[in-house]
Amino acid sequence: LANEMSMSPTSTEIPNEEARDEINVSEAEAIPTMTFELGDIAKGLNHPDESFDLIICKKTLDIILCGASSVADARQTIRECFRLLNKDHGVLVILSSAKPEDRAVFFEQDNWTGVMNIKLPSKDDGHERKGHEKKKVESYAYILYKQQRSQTEM
Repeated sequence: LANEMSMSPTSTEIPNEEARDEINVSEAEAIPTMTFELGDIAKGLNHPDESFDLIICKKTLDIILCGASSVADARQTIRECFRLLNKDHGVLVILSSAKPEDRAVFFEQDNWTGVMNIKLPSKDDGHERKGHEKKKVESYAYILYKQQRSQTEM
């Protein structure tokens, strides 16, 4: 689920007989297909509460934070992801170039039961722009968990 696109399972039909043979799936088994929908997550999406198990935002938060109403839109995006995720096992994965101290404020507004920050390994030594020094690009994954808390934890 991104700023402009969401995915949701809609069908369990295998596209054609050839595809079924290639992946060795019997008639009784099914593979879910996905549909893509255009939308603006900062304005809310037309899906019921807790309708997703997993949401992946690849650089979405970084892009939103470049806009005019960036902080408000970023907060609303995280809030909408929280609303859409299943309360028992929902997971939000955010891929970002920003360090944890620059993103933590957006993860504190909702009742996430856990947040994990992972610095991702880099394949290159950085990017070079004409007339500038080489700049190392760091990437992070933020994993946010939405799980129902037991009465003893509250």
